[in-house]
Amino acid sequence: MKRFVEFGVVATKKNRKAIVEYIYSSLQNNPQKELNLTNRNTDNFADSIHQILNNQMMKELSSKDSTITKKITEETLEFINKTKKKMLSSSDPFLKEKELLNHFKHYRLKHNKLKEFFKIWKSVSEYVGNNYQENEIPIEFYRKEFQESLEESNKLKKEKTSFESIKEHFIDTWEKLILKKRTQIELDFIDKERKEFCKDLYEKIEELIKLQEILEPITNELGRLWDLSAGEWHKTRFDILKRYADILKNDKSIQELAEMLGRMRKAEKEYEEELFLDKKIKQEWKIEYALKSELVGIVESDDLSCMLPSETVLLSDKVTEDIFYKKFAEKKLQTFDYQSKTLFLTEEIFENKRKKVREDKKGPFIICVDTSGSMHGTPEMVAKTLCFAILKIAVRDNRKCYLISFSTGIQVLNLTDLKESLDKVIDFLLMSFHGGTDASPAMEEALKMLQAEDYKKADVIMVSDFVMSDFSSNVKKQIKDAKQNHTKFHSLVIGESANSGVIEEFDSNWSYNTKESTGVLKLLKNIRKL
Repeated sequence: MKRFVEFGVVATKKNRKAIVEYIYSSLQNNPQKELNLTNRNTDNFADSIHQILNNQMMKELSSKDSTITKKITEETLEFINKTKKKMLSSSDPFLKEKELLNHFKHYRLKHNKLKEFFKIWKSVSEYVGNNYQENEIPIEFYRKEFQESLEESNKLKKEKTSFESIKEHFIDTWEKLILKKRTQIELDFIDKERKEFCKDLYEKIEELIKLQEILEPITNELGRLWDLSAGEWHKTRFDILKRYADILKNDKSIQELAEMLGRMRKAEKEYEEELFLDKKIKQEWKIEYALKSELVGIVESDDLSCMLPSETVLLSDKVTEDIFYKKFAEKKLQTFDYQSKTLFLTEEIFENKRKKVREDKKGPFIICVDTSGSMHGTPEMVAKTLCFAILKIAVRDNRKCYLISFSTGIQVLNLTDLKESLDKVIDFLLMSFHGGTDASPAMEEALKMLQAEDYKKADVIMVSDFVMSDFSSNVKKQIKDAKQNHTKFHSLVIGESANSGVIEEFDSNWSYNTKESTGVLKLLKNIRKL
């Protein structure tokens, strides 16, 4: 958009900026009151811009994603630029008429040359009369005016209009008519280009919405989808996505199996020990001796305020007075014993241990797909559709996904970042199934991936007709060890010729009946409770 504002071919920078702001704000459901343009070159586009933006589906899409608003704004600006360039590069249909007008405009009346003027006027009046209506430019009226202005008897009349004034009025009227015709031609041309632009733009938006539905939740980046929804990519790749999306929509059993596999791996809870600081509140009664609250007995002391009355008797007689002083000095006066108890709360901080629940995320998917010749036809379609469905679930649940295709050899596809691997997914959906069947290398690759940190506790899913040899004893042992480490093994058996010795190694097995118009899934066995 900045490029258009700075370097666009349409009118002034101010008008280009006004167009950009108006388009962008209108798409964001915050339109300006009107599109104020101050140049004929851009003013001719005003009505077309209004009509382009008058599409509710486009506005709804733009209001959800500012990236789309920017894309549509850029394409609208590009439409204006290209249309204007076409108009500038086309030949001028008014070239001969403008030459005739300029010749007449620059004619200077010379003395005693009336015949020369009327000779020129004849060619001008004939052309104008053949190309314009009388109510647009009254030729006879101007002829009489010119005639009267040039007659000798009328030259001295003050109220008579001068020749130059009549000529100027005629030229001004003619120029306005040329401008009117030019404007109409440009408006017609712009409208024709607008219709073609709108047709492509609205089709692109419809395809974008379809593509969004198909790829959700693989990607919600409308800006990227906008670029993918047109051009060669769309023509060659969109159809295959739509095909498998339609199959998945119509064949509920495949979607149900994918959802079932997605739910079987529940987030597991683990516990870890953690240290934390704890506190304990203690209650304690403390004796406040300075306060008199409760009499608890008699003690010996020198506290005169608590002295028994019997001790004061010693002071009443000279003989016993010395005894009182002696007891006071030795703190042996009989006194009342008072106590006051106060409840104190103390906070004790200490270190403690506890078990903390740590919830694992759902494990990743490892999908092994049989791409041998025996899978050609309906089994191939089922296998690809199931993979497509699981991929969407993996993205939705933020689970890693690793695809292994096998026949006589294997090919792997790491779909950790599926949004960036979209082309590779489509390559898989487009590939033909052929060759023999050897599932051991695929299972060995899956077992190898289980050793990686990112793929521990993964769900391994194998899709095949299982017309194959048994796994080796070493592979069987590795599968058993992986099960002990919380790995789940599932199979989808397509057809009725499966090797039972192979499918026994899986935790759960489903069979897809290819003889039904829409396959019927059946749980063959569930060896151990998941």
